[in-house]
Amino acid sequence: MLMSSPGLSDSDLPEASESQPPARIELMDQSVVYGEITDIHDGELYVTTAWMGDVTIALSSILQLQSDQNIELLTTEQEKLALSSLMVVNGEVVLDDADNLALDQLDVANPEEWEQGHGYRITGRATSAIEYNRGNTETDKLNLDAETIFESRRDRITLRADYEDSSALVTETDEDGAPVQDDDGNDVKTSQPTADNWRVEGKYDYFLSDPRNYLGVNLGFRSNEFADIDQRSYASAYYGRKILTRDTLTFDAEVGISYVDTDFTDPQEDDAYTGININLTGEARLFDSKVTLYFRQANIVNLASAEKSIYRTNLGLRFPLFLGLEAAAEASADYDGGAAEGKDKLDESLKFRIGYTW
Repeated sequence: MLMSSPGLSDSDLPEASESQPPARIELMDQSVVYGEITDIHDGELYVTTAWMGDVTIALSSILQLQSDQNIELLTTEQEKLALSSLMVVNGEVVLDDADNLALDQLDVANPEEWEQGHGYRITGRATSAIEYNRGNTETDKLNLDAETIFESRRDRITLRADYEDSSALVTETDEDGAPVQDDDGNDVKTSQPTADNWRVEGKYDYFLSDPRNYLGVNLGFRSNEFADIDQRSYASAYYGRKILTRDTLTFDAEVGISYVDTDFTDPQEDDAYTGININLTGEARLFDSKVTLYFRQANIVNLASAEKSIYRTNLGLRFPLFLGLEAAAEASADYDGGAAEGKDKLDESLKFRIGYTW
């Protein structure tokens, strides 16, 4: 990046070379930034610079801008402009065949079809983690996880599901506790399940006039045989905000009210309550988007008894492989304060996944 200070004029800077960045941006404080415009989104200009990497500049802080890049602009009124170059003078986009356009009327640069209000952008992934151990410990584990997101300019639909099943080979014993053996003198082993649970969830978000803010509803179901949960259902309504919306850094926060209804294997333990749900979701693309750090925190705070609240945390790293395949390492902690009497309330795991993204 080349940046001039208020005390320097452009003539004081090194002469332009063939590698001179295509855009010159002068800010309100008279400093100048040189780089390549990569995006305009949510009132901010994204620029790639030679010295400082990617930088973000608020549109409201731009005084003058000159760029020789071909660019398409989508305005807040959904008007599409195709320009061979971009010039901003005194905070207004200069147009040859129309009135100048205020910078705060710019919405998106080089918009995709869904950003123009046509259909949905569909993204998602399906992953699996499989473990097969034979030795001192003999276990089999299977975990499947899938998520798909449909997003348009007006709303967003998120569908998630996961399933876990595991078993262990256990040596049979007789009444005296001695191992049972077959005719060849080998211990007789049987497979006993150690985990059997599933979860499905659907979310619908409706974006408000400021699309960073949204209202949503959430409906989910889960079952966990070894926590004696026959079925748990929950529904919530919430307010959310996209706090960070960069291509390389996103973060959403949601807060609302939930109703949770749990049917246990023992009907006498059935429970229902109203709670506050707080959800945090974020992603950061690192090392030129070669690695993605992701985080998801889902909480339902029981208003009647805080110790019976539910907290679920996932933290992981995803690595692209080839042809849409990816690998991931994920740590998770699932605290269920409303588990049946005598059952563990905290499940922790570390998984290595292989999956496909779209």
